[in-house]
Amino acid sequence: MKKKGYKRISRLSRAERILKLLKKAKKMDIDPSSGKLFAYVYETGDSGLRKITKEANNMFYESNYLDFTVFRSAIFFEKEILKFVKEILNAPEDSVGTFTFGGTESIMLAVKAARDKFFSLGKTGKPELIVPITIHPAFLKSADYLGLDVKRVPVDSNGRVLVDELKKSITERTALVAVSAPNWPFGVVDPVEDIADITREYKIPLHVDACLGGFVLPFFERLGLPVRKFDFRVKGVTSISADIHKYGYAPKGSSVVLFRDKELKKFSMYVDTSSLGYVLVNQVVLSSRPIGPIASAFSTLEYFGQDGYMVLAKKILQARDKILDGMIKLGFYSVFPVESNILCLSSRVHDLINFVLNMKALGWHFHLQKAERQLNIPQTIHLAVSPIHVKRVEDFLSDAKKSLKIRWNIDLQRDLNDVISGIISGKIDPVIIPLLLDYLPSDLAEDMIKDTVISWFSG
Repeated sequence: MKKKGYKRISRLSRAERILKLLKKAKKMDIDPSSGKLFAYVYETGDSGLRKITKEANNMFYESNYLDFTVFRSAIFFEKEILKFVKEILNAPEDSVGTFTFGGTESIMLAVKAARDKFFSLGKTGKPELIVPITIHPAFLKSADYLGLDVKRVPVDSNGRVLVDELKKSITERTALVAVSAPNWPFGVVDPVEDIADITREYKIPLHVDACLGGFVLPFFERLGLPVRKFDFRVKGVTSISADIHKYGYAPKGSSVVLFRDKELKKFSMYVDTSSLGYVLVNQVVLSSRPIGPIASAFSTLEYFGQDGYMVLAKKILQARDKILDGMIKLGFYSVFPVESNILCLSSRVHDLINFVLNMKALGWHFHLQKAERQLNIPQTIHLAVSPIHVKRVEDFLSDAKKSLKIRWNIDLQRDLNDVISGIISGKIDPVIIPLLLDYLPSDLAEDMIKDTVISWFSG
């Protein structure tokens, strides 16, 4: 009996010790519900949503998506999610899709589908992907993994891909053209209709990356805002990616890729019937994966419904416009047309490095983006506005005003080696890494970043 009692105490002590460690680790992170994040997490401020999605995840965290004939809830959740997303993106009735664990995976499946279709048509040579320079790097990663060449097309003064230049880039090896709605760096929507006319002429698949705007732009349009057509209403759009864990507000690990027809989706799948053991059927990149995230995503869509997303879209607009107005008064300006949930700002009078470092010290997190001097695009700050920011506008603008008064003595050109050493050692915030790219060759910059990350995760 004493032995059993000792084991119970020991297990309890172990659990308590683990919880203490977890709480200590949690303090290393910013609170996602604080409203101080303009990237990474897209927050509504709705505690009821947080509760129901946690319950959904916990209920299904042991279930395995690998065999959906055993864990059939996966089929139910995916069908319901696809039905919802197909409706808001105006997909045809016979369109199909796949639930993935993130935008990169959704994009990779679209690229794989296009590549495999390319070869199925008897085409030869290394297939190529044509994208704007503003495309999300997940496309470049997918091309690297899947063996495609990439052609990157410049953008105009409004941040949209140059249609004529894109057309000139097409060759017999072009397997896919991809554009954005909106693009991540600038928040503007590419001219999808014009590009679709070209891809239809050449019989090339066209993917629209709406990971950022798929759950926002449809509701902006319903609110009466001018929104360029980007969805399946545009003939020639063959696939669309949309993240539920961005502006669908589900927990991380939920995205969707839609295909106009099932034949294209087939090329995205992997099936093996030749190996010993079970038949491997993968709709996605991963094999085993928990059902918890898709249960949470389903719960999120059910919780808000389309009416709820309309309300959230209004909050984004209110916050976005107030922040923009306040930042203009502080000496900033919008580099590109404001037509989405993104603000891309610069200043002719303020040092952006000083500003970002000071705001980071006050707990605010957003991106600092490098300049593109050949296109006369300056250094910018990038704010992805969420519904919760409607409650934090005044705090943000107040801290922004304070941050403009504090100076850091950092000259990247003069102190480059010291800055790099400071970032690797943790003495200087890595938020300024993008600006180092102006002073380093790309191969050296990539190697420096790899060294930095390895050092952070090493013992």
